[in-house]
Amino acid sequence: MISFTDGDQPWSPAKLMSYVLNGGSKYQSVDTLAQHLESHFFDFTNIMDWDEHSLQSIKGIGPVKARQILAMLELHRAWNAPEEPPKIIRRSQDAFSFFEPLKYKGHEEFHVLYLNRAHKPLLCQNHFTGGLTGTVTDVRLILKRALQLSATSIIVAHNHPSGALQPSENDKRMTKKLAQAAETMDIKLLDHLIVVRSGYFSFSDQGLI
Repeated sequence: MISFTDGDQPWSPAKLMSYVLNGGSKYQSVDTLAQHLESHFFDFTNIMDWDEHSLQSIKGIGPVKARQILAMLELHRAWNAPEEPPKIIRRSQDAFSFFEPLKYKGHEEFHVLYLNRAHKPLLCQNHFTGGLTGTVTDVRLILKRALQLSATSIIVAHNHPSGALQPSENDKRMTKKLAQAAETMDIKLLDHLIVVRSGYFSFSDQGLI
């Protein structure tokens, strides 16, 4: 088995990617390209948010290598894609399977999963897209869609690109506001998930709903 290590240290993700892109090149070493890649990313996982044009701003990355990187990232997403989502939502982990793609986003998004009386999913929809530090939600639009679908309960989720797993005070206020508004229409807010790369936080599991 080939060992991709420098002494006792395993190769960094940047060096592994550089080897795939540039392993046989006589014009640029693997280490040189890895250094160029690492100089652009404080957290190398942020490369998943870059497009083809942005990748070409890195020295040593042209159109072909940019497409190779994007192809590798798509393979990564495919290999790590969740299994077929459950047909009935019984716990937070079941709901998380619908929201897991949020962990790859470099900006905040707010998604809503609409359920019928038997807790079967009707629709999972991205309602709001924000910036790096927050997004604005409109309770009226969420509940309007619930009424259109004849949903009796909802589960909401948003991501924290910063990686902070705990809810902010604004997250708590918004959750309370949405739960109270939904209750007036006989719609139950079952959970609110905060999604980060390492996992998720469930308001329901923590007794906050």
